[in-house]
Amino acid sequence: MDDENSTGRKVRCEACGCAFEPKAQSQMEDGIEYTFFRCDFCGKAYMVSVTDEKLRESIAEYVRLAEQNKAVRLSEPEQFRMQKLKTENAERAKALRRMYLKEEGHDGE
Repeated sequence: MDDENSTGRKVRCEACGCAFEPKAQSQMEDGIEYTFFRCDFCGKAYMVSVTDEKLRESIAEYVRLAEQNKAVRLSEPEQFRMQKLKTENAERAKALRRMYLKEEGHDGE
């Protein structure tokens, strides 16, 4: 039976070299959500994402638009808005990752 947090694919740990199937875990601290997975053998953590409430809301809006676009092609302004959200979300995610991993000591160790 597959775990809903499982990727179905194996990865190799950089620390111990063992192959394992990553299972996403999340931790919330002061409105910041850290999503990561750990090696089943040595426990090394690998950070996947860092989000705040604003980014999570923006991601949800992008997903809503993308789903609408699958059903019926969005208008050109809505297409542009969707692409802008995608770009802004990627930039915000990168900034949060840099800021919180450095400040909070969540470096994947």
